[in-house]
Amino acid sequence: MAAFWLNGTVVLVDLVVPIAGSLLFIYVVYRIGLKLMLGFSRPVPAPPPPGELRKVRLTYMCTLCGTEVRMTRSPNTIPEGPKCCMEEMELIRDHDND
Repeated sequence: MAAFWLNGTVVLVDLVVPIAGSLLFIYVVYRIGLKLMLGFSRPVPAPPPPGELRKVRLTYMCTLCGTEVRMTRSPNTIPEGPKCCMEEMELIRDHDND
C-alpha cells in the first residue's frame, strides 16, 4: 500500500482515490437514475385543441394503381383516407396500433 506524509499525517493514496472515484460513480448513476424516473412520472400531456394537427402514423395504399402514402399529421386521430384514381385509398397499416 503506497502512503506518503503530508503535514504529519499519512495519506493512503491507494485507499482515498478508489473511494473518491466510487463515490463519484455512485453520484453520477444516482443522478441519471433520478432523471429517468422523474421522466416516467410526468403525466401524459392534454390533447391539442380541435383544429390543430396531431401526430399519426398511417400507411394507405391505392387498390387500383398500388401507390402507397404515409400520413404523419392529421387534424383528428382517425382521419379519412386520401383519394387516388378517384377512389379512397385503403388503410394497410396503423403504425401506432400494431
